[in-house]
Amino acid sequence: MRLLLILICIIYSVGNLFSTEYKIENDFFVLKLTNKGARLESKNSLCLKVNRINIVGNLIESTCNKLNDNVWGEGEELVAVYDNGRILNFRLYKNNPFLHISTSVKNSSGTDISVNKSEVLSVEVGYPTGKKVNSLGTGGLSSVMEEEGSFTYSLIVEPESRNAVLSAWLTQLHGLGTFTLDNDSKRNYCRQNAELEFGKFLVKNGETRTSDILIVGLFPDGRVALETYGEHLAKQYDIKLPKRPEVYCTWYHRNLNGSGASNEKDLIENARFAKKTLADFGLNTFQIDDHWQSSMIDGLDYRNVLEYDQSKIGDGPFKSFEESDFNFPSGMAKVSDKLNSEGFTSGIWFMPFAGDVRNKYFDSDIFAKRLWNDSAYEAAKWSGTCIDATNPKGEDFLRKRFKRIYDWGYRYFKIDGLHIGAPSENVYINREYKGGNMYGEARLYSEKSTFVEGFRKGLELIREEAPDAFLLGCSVTQNMSSFGTSFGLVDAMRVGPDNDKALRGDWENVTRGADYAGNLYFLNNRVWYNDPDPCYVRETNPIDKARWMVSWQAVSGVMFTTSMQYSLLSEERLDLIKRALPTHTYNARPVDILENEKPMIWKVDNERMTVLGLFNWFENEKQNIKYSFEKLGLTSEKQYELFDFWENRYLGRKSDLIDETLNGASCKVLAVKEVKTYPQVISTSRHITQGLIDIVDESWSEASKTLSGISKVVKGDRYELRIIVPENFKLKEAKCNGKKMDVYYDNGVLRVSFLPKSTGLVKWTILFK
Repeated sequence: MRLLLILICIIYSVGNLFSTEYKIENDFFVLKLTNKGARLESKNSLCLKVNRINIVGNLIESTCNKLNDNVWGEGEELVAVYDNGRILNFRLYKNNPFLHISTSVKNSSGTDISVNKSEVLSVEVGYPTGKKVNSLGTGGLSSVMEEEGSFTYSLIVEPESRNAVLSAWLTQLHGLGTFTLDNDSKRNYCRQNAELEFGKFLVKNGETRTSDILIVGLFPDGRVALETYGEHLAKQYDIKLPKRPEVYCTWYHRNLNGSGASNEKDLIENARFAKKTLADFGLNTFQIDDHWQSSMIDGLDYRNVLEYDQSKIGDGPFKSFEESDFNFPSGMAKVSDKLNSEGFTSGIWFMPFAGDVRNKYFDSDIFAKRLWNDSAYEAAKWSGTCIDATNPKGEDFLRKRFKRIYDWGYRYFKIDGLHIGAPSENVYINREYKGGNMYGEARLYSEKSTFVEGFRKGLELIREEAPDAFLLGCSVTQNMSSFGTSFGLVDAMRVGPDNDKALRGDWENVTRGADYAGNLYFLNNRVWYNDPDPCYVRETNPIDKARWMVSWQAVSGVMFTTSMQYSLLSEERLDLIKRALPTHTYNARPVDILENEKPMIWKVDNERMTVLGLFNWFENEKQNIKYSFEKLGLTSEKQYELFDFWENRYLGRKSDLIDETLNGASCKVLAVKEVKTYPQVISTSRHITQGLIDIVDESWSEASKTLSGISKVVKGDRYELRIIVPENFKLKEAKCNGKKMDVYYDNGVLRVSFLPKSTGLVKWTILFK
């Protein structure tokens, strides 16, 4: 009987221990931890709740600590130890709207353990009855009922209020971060299941090994959640982006001269033409694509590749990248020199981590191996054989490859087939996480390196051997394993698949870049530059569709790339490129990204003005876009002046909302400014964004009745200011750099213009009486 009482007391004491609640907090949250999991309570009143953070294992110990992190500063930490060897660090930092969770594994099993994948935890999000709830991830926007998986981030949002819960991977230094979604509509909650895939994660006996950091936040506005996440990524990885290039790419010359690389003659002629016509507008980089490289196999080149014994060569492009072929007889160093002499940065395409095990040019010792034997790991489709950066021989080969191309003079690298650097299959086209293994059954030379660590080492080698080269990753849709694992190591990323059928006006391809880049907008300008692939202004793409493409790229602020022998364009088509160059440097937002699968409204602004891009996603149907000023982020009590760029027309004063009907396959770009009692510039002719980037300064002097400013102009490109003038003002004089400007009134707008004799800044003054 006495022994029974002792046992009851012990069980009662242990029960009390496990029911103990541990707590930390900051300005945004209170985190409460028990053996049953964790609860994250927001200090804001939101319609979405984090019911529970579910953790595998039983809590056996927890401690609270003060901390001062080198990146995130002061905060509080809960260290939770579980009976399965996992250690979770929950951290709340001052003035930080995210809970940070890192996971470590302590191996006390008596033997080494290795895992391919780890289920880290799940975030249970509660939502109100009767409300529509969406999820947004790399696959796009959908209802939570569809339970779409995602790479890197998962946003649950109630679109009416925009309240949202964001779970996202802050780091992917060791593993590939993914999410699956489970929804229980009967109990009004869904679960964001966070996982890490490593390829191989080895924890030796007696060792503790840390993986990556997951963050969770509750936000009144899901768009702010995503944008804040982008800023946190930039801070975590210490990202400082170089100036964005404005690029000509040869790849879509295939239908002009039969080669994706173009050829030396056409390339230099195009550069000379562009120097005269487009360089002053902003075009600054000429990039050579696939088909420049020799096969390094006697008798084989791109002219006879289909006649060659296919069993003796790998699938996809030639992968030697050491010598030029017949397209560039002078050699790649001489071609780079010629492009540089025309004033352009020279760029080149290659596949950094790809080889061909069948080609005697490659030493077979440099390759990653199959899991079960010593044969080289080769992708089944296109991407080639994986060169193992963790192998000293592989590292030496890669360093020489990167240094050689850098020494040729190229400072813009388009690096393709990235995923093969972490042994994996090409699953093009892919952006939604559907479970399964993203990595192949392979092994690296370094048994301690995860596939992500090996992949990132390869990218780091490029950085070391080509320290000031601009790196464009291409393309994550081949395998999303190269998406978040590239953060901090590339300057730009092709986020969508090839869109070359837009050359002929194919609507799915015209809109493809906007579709794939829309839900990744928060990375642009913060983590890297989103590259949606080129826009097409050739006559074969109808004018409205060409305008749709250049307008979306111009307003959204993504990388702007074209691929055309420019001298073959009509003046009207060449002018489309001029009006989109250069790309603005502001952070644009798809306003309705939480409501519509295809966002129809993009907004970008600065202290002077707002620009709205309205896009009809239907090819053959009209679409009415009606949206309140309040939801646009403007002040509902105020009136605004609107100007339509493509119609070159003042739309008058608007209050309460925009209400525009767009024809099929069309767009509108509206300049928006608050109504003033004095004259102000509403639009300019220079750029699609109508003064956003070309007007450096604009000011009004009430004392002298003078509107003045500074603008960036281009030699030979007539520059027009469109000015709203209240009725009580009359024009007295308009001058630019002291010389009179041409003046006329048009439908309530004063238009003043002049023809610049040089490219640069000009000062203008408009006097009134």
